[in-house]
Amino acid sequence: MKKRVYKLGVAAIVGAFALTACGGNGNGNEAPADNGAGEVAPADLETTIKILAPSYSDSSEADWNRITEKFNEEYPKVTVELQIDGWENFAQTVQSRIQANDYPDILNDNAFSSSAEAGLLYPIDELLSEETVANIDAGLMSNGKGPDGTQWAAPDIASARMLVYNTDLFEQAGVAEPPKSWAELEEAAEKITALGDDIYAYGMPLGEEEAQVESSLWVWGAGGNWIDGENLKADSDVAIEGFTQMKKMYDAGYTQPNLEDNRQDTTNLLAAGKLAMAIGHGQVVGDAEAKGINVALAPVPSKDGEGVAIGVTDFILAFNNDDAARKQATAAYLNYLYSDELYEPWYKGTGLLPVTTSTIEKGKSEAEGNQAAFLDALSVVKFQPVSHPAWDALQTALKQNAYKIGTEEPAALLEQIEAQVAAQS
Repeated sequence: MKKRVYKLGVAAIVGAFALTACGGNGNGNEAPADNGAGEVAPADLETTIKILAPSYSDSSEADWNRITEKFNEEYPKVTVELQIDGWENFAQTVQSRIQANDYPDILNDNAFSSSAEAGLLYPIDELLSEETVANIDAGLMSNGKGPDGTQWAAPDIASARMLVYNTDLFEQAGVAEPPKSWAELEEAAEKITALGDDIYAYGMPLGEEEAQVESSLWVWGAGGNWIDGENLKADSDVAIEGFTQMKKMYDAGYTQPNLEDNRQDTTNLLAAGKLAMAIGHGQVVGDAEAKGINVALAPVPSKDGEGVAIGVTDFILAFNNDDAARKQATAAYLNYLYSDELYEPWYKGTGLLPVTTSTIEKGKSEAEGNQAAFLDALSVVKFQPVSHPAWDALQTALKQNAYKIGTEEPAALLEQIEAQVAAQS
C-alpha cells in the first residue's frame, strides 16, 4: 500500500525454536542462560535482526524506532537494523535483498505470495502469540493466507478505498447525488466536464504505483474478478467489459489526460479543486480537506449500481534465516509491534487504518464523518487475490500496461497482459 504511505506472551510462541543452553558455544565462552522454557532469557539473548520497511510518512523511521526502544528494554543485547525505503523503489529493494541472500527478518510489504511459494518465510502464526493473532481482525488476517490455508503473513495496516467526491463541484454541475451505476457515472461526468476551467470528472491513475487497484475496481464493477477456477485470468470477458468502460470514460474526456498518473497525482488534482471524483483512502480525504476542499464518500459505482469498495492491506512477513536466536528475537519484536501501547501510534503514523480489533473499536468510538465511514467499510470491502502465486506477475503486468487502455483496444491489451503473466509464471 503506498502512502499510502501489537502483546507480549512470547514464551509460548518461541519456546520450541530457541537456542539450547547446554555446554559452551564454540568460542570458549559459556552459552547464555536458559530460562527453563527452552528459550534464551530475554536479557541474555544476543543477536541481530533486520527490518526492511517502506516509508509511509515522514515519521516512519521514528515510529519503528519507538518500538525498538521499548523492545530493547527487555532485549538489551538484540541489535535491530532498520532500513526504510520509499515505495517507488521498494519492490526493487526487496528483490535485491533476496537475490543477495540478505533476507530481512521482518519485511513490511504489500505482497507475500512469491516469497511464500519460494519457501523463504515462516508461517507468521508460528511467531505471533495466540493473544496477538486473536486481536487481529479475522477478515483482514485471512488476506494473509496462502491458497492452502497457511498463514504466511499478517496485516499491519489497512485501507478502504471508496469514491471520494467534491461536493462543491457536484453542486455547481447540478449533480444531486453520487453516482451508483456506470450510466449515472457517465451522466454526472458529462455535467462536471461541462464546467470547463480544466476541471476533470474522474481520476483514473494507471501508473506504476497502483494501476492494479484501479483496474480491479472496474473488473469488480463489471460483476467479476481476476480469478478463473484455480488460476488468474487477465483477459476474461468480465475484465474486457471493465476495461471497455475505462476506455469509454477516457475517450469521452471524463478523466485526467495522463493515464500514467499515480494516485498522488490525482490526489493533488482533487486537493486543488480540479477533480470531482477519485478513488481514495483516508490520506486522500485528509489532503483534500487540508486544502479547504469539501469532500464526501460513497461506494464506487458499478455496472448494475450495487457499489464496490476495495480493501487493501499491507503485510508483515518473517523470513526464515535458519537461526533460532533471530527467530526468537523476531517473534518477540512482532508481539511488541502489535501491542496496543505501540501499535496505535505506529499505525497512526501511516495515516491509514488499523487491523487489530481493539484499535479498530477504539477508532470507531473516536472517529467522525469520513473517518468513521472508512472504518465501517472494512467489514464489507473486497480484496485483490494477493495470496495467489500468480498475483505478483499480474499486478506487475497491470502496473506496466494498464495505462495503454487510452490508445489500445481492451481485448488486445488484456491479451498482452495475460501473455506477460504466463511468461513470468
